[in-house]
Amino acid sequence: MGIRIKKDENGSALVLVMFLVLLLTILGLGVLSATIGGAARSETRENDVQSLHLAQKGLSEATAYIQSQLTGLQLENLDPKQLETILSTLNNNKSSLKVSTELESTSSGAVEGIDFVGKEIDTQSIKYTINVTSSAMVNGVKRKLRQQIVIDSYPDFLKYAFGSEQTLTLNGAPLLQGNIYAGDKLVVTNTPEYIYKNQFYDDHTINDFPTVTMGSDANALGEVHVQSMDSIEYEKNRTATAHLPQRESDRDKVLAEILHITPDKIKIKEQKKFVKINVEESFLDKLSQGLLVGQSETVQKNLRDDLRDAYNSGIPALNNILNSRTGVTHINGMPVAPVKINPDESTQAQIDQYNVELSQYNSELQKLEELHSTVVFNGNLIVDGLQYKKLFYPQGANGQPDPKSGAAPSWFIVTGNLELNNYNLNDFLNVRANILVTGDVKIKGDVRFDSTMFVLGKTIIEDANIKGLQLSGKTKELVLISKGSVLVNRLNAFAVSEPSASDTMEAFFYTDSSGELYGVGSMFRLKGGFFAKGDLTVNAVIGRVDEPAGGGKLLINQGVDLKRFVIDYKYDIYENQQSSLPRVASVNVHVGPLQLINN
Repeated sequence: MGIRIKKDENGSALVLVMFLVLLLTILGLGVLSATIGGAARSETRENDVQSLHLAQKGLSEATAYIQSQLTGLQLENLDPKQLETILSTLNNNKSSLKVSTELESTSSGAVEGIDFVGKEIDTQSIKYTINVTSSAMVNGVKRKLRQQIVIDSYPDFLKYAFGSEQTLTLNGAPLLQGNIYAGDKLVVTNTPEYIYKNQFYDDHTINDFPTVTMGSDANALGEVHVQSMDSIEYEKNRTATAHLPQRESDRDKVLAEILHITPDKIKIKEQKKFVKINVEESFLDKLSQGLLVGQSETVQKNLRDDLRDAYNSGIPALNNILNSRTGVTHINGMPVAPVKINPDESTQAQIDQYNVELSQYNSELQKLEELHSTVVFNGNLIVDGLQYKKLFYPQGANGQPDPKSGAAPSWFIVTGNLELNNYNLNDFLNVRANILVTGDVKIKGDVRFDSTMFVLGKTIIEDANIKGLQLSGKTKELVLISKGSVLVNRLNAFAVSEPSASDTMEAFFYTDSSGELYGVGSMFRLKGGFFAKGDLTVNAVIGRVDEPAGGGKLLINQGVDLKRFVIDYKYDIYENQQSSLPRVASVNVHVGPLQLINN
């Protein structure tokens, strides 16, 4: 029996097949169109990324070129006008900078401008600004980028609340308000070390790590500047040393624990980009400036060479050449008070002679109270607030240049040791002077400073209350740069309350040596900073600390929120100390963020 097809169904299969073919064709065309569109978009995006990278390469080429033109310049002998001339002519050679790529595409790149914008002058500080522009085109996609470069010659150490050109070790719980720097390794532990009654202790019961945070005036962001992520090491409870984890989420947790920071606060600053100082050369530089105020750089350089030869022969040879220097005011050592006499047992001639000698003695003592030019003090000097009542260069009056902070500052030169030891318990000893000391320095008691001090020997700060002088509505400070070690002894041991503002030192210390600071039994408060060329270590705790009754380690009550070591960065050091700060042998090149320019 066969199958019968109705006449009205003839051709329906063909229609169905054609419909399916049409549908598939439409779908295929849609997929093909999407594929082609996606490929085109991917190609455009790839061209966009490649053009951005090529334009960024142009900026890098221009930045490298700028740095190459500044490398090797002897900035200590370079007039700022000469530097400005060099920067203003950089744009003339922009066409020589090659911006190319190995990509198999139609591409081109160029540095369009290295434009010297100008300089910003703030008293003695000068910053130079350059705008660098580059463009690139890849397969018809063009991008243009701009970057601002700021050049200055400030020494980098003054930009940090705490730091070292070598290893920086933070044991326990110091509070560092400002940026910190480690030129080699940053080692962080929660176990402070200390010596009590000649016995060494490392307290494993402490569980607080350091805290790095923004400065109180919000001008320092609380950044941690290191060589790399791998240069950060930490130990917990004196277990094995560990490095930061590779996994990002784990690394973030560790940073929050050991430094109380977020990952964006870690900044990579290679040591080769750190602008250093040479303490000895800075000392000789300031000597020649002070002894030859207003003289040409060539004359100063010749004197600097002579002083360097004497220094290389030893401090006594340097002292001899300074003590015998002509054309400068000398004070020949400490005056000797006349022997007191009994008026009832003396003749009138003896009384008159005593009064003359007393007047001469008081006149000698008053010389340090009203200084106006560079002075060489021959020998050791003690300023105690009783005899020498101050060491002071008054501000320039009636439009006259300020002998301490002007364009050509005067220097007070001590060819021996300097001791600032205030025995006057009723008032502060005021020191306003740029000071050069060939020997050691000791500071004790209540002293107010507006001073930059260079020391070739060692420095001891012993139970000193160092404050900044109030001048024209601003609080100044002490900047002390020591070739030898800087030892800070705070004798307010076992304090049970936060120090007041009057107990906070206002100073910035730099040592060409290594350093170790403590905030365990004692209290340490510093508005300013502390930096070492060598290794620098701090040991600190939070809490109340008491002496043990029967011997042994200190009793530390962590339940009390008492921070025993705090450094808060003082940002206006550059403005306050100005031309007395050390000149450096290289510049600092700050590269700003990238800016995309719309055509």
